[in-house]
Amino acid sequence: MDPKLIARYESSSGAAAYRRKYERSWTRRLSNRRELSIVAKALQRAEAHGRILDCPCGAGRLTPTLLRFADEVICADLSQAMVDEARDALGPLAADGAISFLQAPASDLPLENGAVDTAVCHRLIHHMAAAEERAAVLGELARVAARRLVISFSDDSTWKSKRQRRRGVHRRRSALLPETLYEEAAVFGLTPIGTPLRLNGIHSLVAVAVFDASATA
Repeated sequence: MDPKLIARYESSSGAAAYRRKYERSWTRRLSNRRELSIVAKALQRAEAHGRILDCPCGAGRLTPTLLRFADEVICADLSQAMVDEARDALGPLAADGAISFLQAPASDLPLENGAVDTAVCHRLIHHMAAAEERAAVLGELARVAARRLVISFSDDSTWKSKRQRRRGVHRRRSALLPETLYEEAAVFGLTPIGTPLRLNGIHSLVAVAVFDASATA
């Protein structure tokens, strides 16, 4: 990952800005609602229940959606500043003990094997250009997930991605073909459930894949 991006993400100012990111305009609010909707569809496909991992949790944007399916959500993030923002944002929801917070990278989680029913990893691996980085995350999430893994990626097979390539548009994201993600996930015993769920329009590069992780538990 880009060291500058990590530094900004780990800073208090960067975390505070990230928390407000999806409230700045009507287009961001719309894209946020659509992203939460596709995550909910992925959780339905996964038949997620019990304990769910939200990693990276960022400022807690996905957690309320995860709580619709979970008895408990573990919010984990590399950045302590992000964990602090999530704790503040989710304070009322966390009051009954349904949310716990953990500062840790997705590639090295202090959780037991099969500690959660479903691991959710949203908006992380598109920052990872190196297959080795993605493998570290995929392997760790496969280890801690007893049944399912829900993971987003930047889909290189969409019309928007193809158009950007033709125009020579420089992207900060590292896009993947679904087949590439499946191949990298298969190394860890993860098998896809259905085809990726995709957003059209504003965020047509965003796709969410659901994997069966039960063979890895």
